[in-house]
Formats: sequence, structure tokens, C-alpha cells
Amino acid sequence: MNADQFSIEPIELGRRTADTSLFLYLTDPGTPIAIAYRVWVLRSATRTLLVDTGPPLQEAKRRGLTHVIDVVAALANAGIDANQVDTILLTHLHWDHAANADRFPKATFYAQRREIEFFRSHSRQHPAIDRFFSHQAYLASLIDNGRIREIDGDVTLPGGLEALKVGGHTPGSQMFCVPTPAGEAIITGDAIPLHRNYLERIPSGILTDVFEAVAALEQVALRRPALIYTGHDVESHLRL
Repeated sequence: MNADQFSIEPIELGRRTADTSLFLYLTDPGTPIAIAYRVWVLRSATRTLLVDTGPPLQEAKRRGLTHVIDVVAALANAGIDANQVDTILLTHLHWDHAANADRFPKATFYAQRREIEFFRSHSRQHPAIDRFFSHQAYLASLIDNGRIREIDGDVTLPGGLEALKVGGHTPGSQMFCVPTPAGEAIITGDAIPLHRNYLERIPSGILTDVFEAVAALEQVALRRPALIYTGHDVESHLRL
């Protein structure tokens, strides 16, 4: 493996049954669907980093997840010491993607500037929106202490990774383009939560801007990646 190529290892941390329409906009309401929760481990010849933190264990159980695994134990099974992880890229700040940050005491986290602004805003505090967040005070302290740092727009990151700001699901949702031996892979987060979202061009059912959510689908299609890793599909990736 070349230094500028990464392997991607999805680490599943739990599952839940949800209403399909929460993940596929206005589609099949009342139909149950299985949803998986993960972190993604990126490894190159020179470094290891994570995308997202996964859900906090007790919060996951409170919200009805089953087969829940603590992220520290799950990463240890993959040969990774969570205490030594130094870089975590956050697709967005929802509870199941960012609120487990305290399990990584040495990590610096990276989120879009617009996501951080939204997190701090009065709009985020509305109950209809804030229900998708948890550990708000703790995340705010990480922002204040500089451990959650800003990415502003589309940015090339060390190792040839690219962050793409797409919004839609949340105002600052971002995806990550990853060079792999099989070609470009895109970790979509909840901008594209299920494979079906991409295949049928259906935006997420949880969103702040439906037009941005549609544009995110098209942006991925235009890049013609070899693989996509969607946010919650029970199948870890889709080969295109």
C-alpha cells in the first residue's frame, strides 16, 4: 500500500429498527428498516485515523439500539488503542457520530465551520432539532478548548484525503473522499445514510435543507467513486 492510499475498515457498534421514512425522504412511512451504527477506521502506511466517534454506550441503549458494543472494546478488537487515536474526522455533530468523543482523550476532532456555528446557534436548541444531539455541554467544551477544530468548505487534508462540505442533513454535514487501492471511496456520513438513497437518488428523511441533500447525491455521482460507505446501511459499503 502506498503512503497516500488508505484501507477503510467499518466497525459496527450496534443496530436499531427505524421507520424507513426517517432515512428515505417521504418514502415508505410505517415500514421498519434495520439501521447500523459505525465508526470507520482509515489506515495508510504511515497513519491511522477515524471518521466519527460512534454513539455513546448508554445513550445508544436509551435510544433503543441492540447488540451495542463500546467503541473502545470494538477498536481494541481491531488492534487500535482508543487512548492513542489523535485524529478524528466528524461527518457532523449528531449524537451517534460525535457525542462519544470522551472515549478518545488524546484526539483532535475536525468538523465543518458551518456545523460548529449551527451547533452553537439558537436554532439547534429547538426540541425538534436538538433531539438528534446529545452531550451538548461536553461538545461545546471541546469546541471552546480547541479540540474540535474547523474545516471551512472543501479542503484537501493530509494524506490526500478530501473533505467535501455538502450540508443537507445538517447545515455543516461533510463527506470524506479517500484514496484506496481500489480507487476513490467516499464516506458519506448521513448526507447519504443508505445505499438506496444513492441508487434511487432519494434524500435523507432527516434534513435541514432538502435541496442541499439532493445536491449531495449528485455531487457523489459526478465524482464516480469506486465505493461509497453510507452512514447507516447494514451493508458496510456499496461497490459501484
